[in-house]
Amino acid sequence: MRTGIYALMTTLGLVLGACGGGDGVGSGGTGIAMSSVAIGSVDSLGESPSGSYMVVNGVRFDISHAQVEVEGVSQEDADGQQSLKSGQSTLKPGMTVQVNGTLDTGFSTGTAAHVLSIPELRGAVDAVDAALGRIEVMGARVYVDDETVLDGLSGLAALQVGQIVQVHALPTSSGLMRATRLQLTTATLPSVQPVLWGSVQALDTVARRFQLGRMQIQYAQAAFLNGLEAGMLDNGMPLYVHAAQAPAGNVLAARVLRPAHSLSRQADAPVVLEGVVTNFASAQSFALQGTDIDASGAQITGGRADDIRNGATLEVAGRMSANGVLVAQRIRVRQRAVVDPPSALPPPANTNGNGNAGGNGNGNAGGNGNGNAGGNGNGNAGGNGNGNAGGNGNGNAGGNGNGNAGGNGNGNAGGNGNGNGNSNRG
Repeated sequence: MRTGIYALMTTLGLVLGACGGGDGVGSGGTGIAMSSVAIGSVDSLGESPSGSYMVVNGVRFDISHAQVEVEGVSQEDADGQQSLKSGQSTLKPGMTVQVNGTLDTGFSTGTAAHVLSIPELRGAVDAVDAALGRIEVMGARVYVDDETVLDGLSGLAALQVGQIVQVHALPTSSGLMRATRLQLTTATLPSVQPVLWGSVQALDTVARRFQLGRMQIQYAQAAFLNGLEAGMLDNGMPLYVHAAQAPAGNVLAARVLRPAHSLSRQADAPVVLEGVVTNFASAQSFALQGTDIDASGAQITGGRADDIRNGATLEVAGRMSANGVLVAQRIRVRQRAVVDPPSALPPPANTNGNGNAGGNGNGNAGGNGNGNAGGNGNGNAGGNGNGNAGGNGNGNAGGNGNGNAGGNGNGNAGGNGNGNGNSNRG
């Protein structure tokens, strides 16, 4: 676990608070030094006699006097320009946020001094698999399900390749992001200014470039925010990349680099955190968003201890220890683990085969695509769909669906595809 790196980024956040301003994507020039007490997605917003509030990770935060800053585009922002908007009205359900302020000892209420929201992705859709609930944006794979808030879309089937979306999401251990909010914007290429969240890989400090997933990030001309400096970059470090224009192929020229959201590391500080489980060792020891969790004494709701595994989405409330571990007092299981089929999204140039009887059969060059009458698992007596190098998929034993190189289903070059009739997870 990369506790040291995340602790460094948290220290930067604490020292600079919400400072950093400038260039349209900063977090304002307020100099707020209050600790970060919550990272998660907005469950709801409302008004009460005492003022405005939002609910994050089960905590009702008073935001009546908070500085609220949202980086992003709305449906009405056709030019796709990055902008930092202020005010409670800019917050929407499903947005991921970092909250600086105070939190009561019972983890039920808090007061926000500063709320910052940045999308994890903004860019053109590369691929859509509505049946499996997957999309791809700038090489990043995103899982969309019933808990994802959709804005501007009636459903995932309405989304088309090439459209510009803004995604708030939680990262998983497999590199798949779990979308909490998916917004279709009216922005168009090439005017859209992309945002990409990820962990630095293959860092080359001489050429001033690194990898974020499939994207090569060139940062020679980039500005650094919130105390981040070029010399602090390290492999495994999570950060946000803002660009001035759409990528050229798989190369994205960074305009701004800023550290990922992080919690206070002050000993005994009460915090709440939402994330997808990574680095799972046991139901008592794992990580969420780079923060190590000690769950040995936690009360679990919304599920059982055996639901805690890599890919499960949890809300954790507890206190930070002196060594930067979050000692959980309360854990809520929000969603069970994501199961990511190996052929969820095809490469753009791949040839697709067809499935049958209620399921999707996936074929590819040199591989077989398998489907069945129930739509789940691999081919059986309910009807097998076979793909071949010519891209023809044939359904039988149920007589379902024939295809060719332009047909239905999804596959990967050199691999096996799997049929699945259900897009929703349990």
